[in-house]
Amino acid sequence: MFLPPDMASVKSFRRELRKSLTENHFSLENIMQIELAADEALTNSVAANVCNCSDETIICRWRINGSKFTLYVLDYGSGLKAEEEEEEAEKAFSSNPCLATFIGNVINHQTKKPALLPYNGQNQKHKNMGKGLKIINAMMDSVKVMFHGEGEVEEVPQGFKVMGSILTLEYDSAKHL
Repeated sequence: MFLPPDMASVKSFRRELRKSLTENHFSLENIMQIELAADEALTNSVAANVCNCSDETIICRWRINGSKFTLYVLDYGSGLKAEEEEEEAEKAFSSNPCLATFIGNVINHQTKKPALLPYNGQNQKHKNMGKGLKIINAMMDSVKVMFHGEGEVEEVPQGFKVMGSILTLEYDSAKHL
C-alpha cells in the first residue's frame, strides 16, 4: 500500500491488513496482535515523516507464507530517537514493576509528549508518542530497522545521509498457538 503521511491512513491500512490476515486463516488473537504492532509501525512512520518535514508517501507491504507474516514499512523520516532521549524515557518505565505505577508512568509520559500529527490534513494532538518500538518488539517475533539514503541501505548508517527507514516485522502464528 502507498499511504500519505496522515494518521487517517492508519484506518484504511488496518482494514486491508485485517482482510488479508482473515483470508489467510490467522486467529483473531493473532490478528489483533499483528494489527497493534502494524498500527504502531505506521504511526511511527507518519511521525518520522512529519518530524522530517516530509510529505513523501509511506510504503507498506506485507507477505504471508503459511503461518508466517512479514510487514515492511518504508518511510522518509530521519530515523529513531537519540539513545540518550530513549534512555531518559526508559527510566520512567523500568523504575517500578507495579502495574498501576507503570500505567501512571505511561500516562505521564504521554501527557508530556503530545505531538501534532496530520489527520485528514488537519494537525491534531497525538499523545501516544515514544513507546512504539517497545510495543512492536513485544508483539512481534522479529523486528529489524534498516536505514536508507543516497542509494544505500544499512543497519547502521555510516557515511551517508539518512533519508528514511525500513522497518521489517515478522510474526509466525504457529509459534503462538
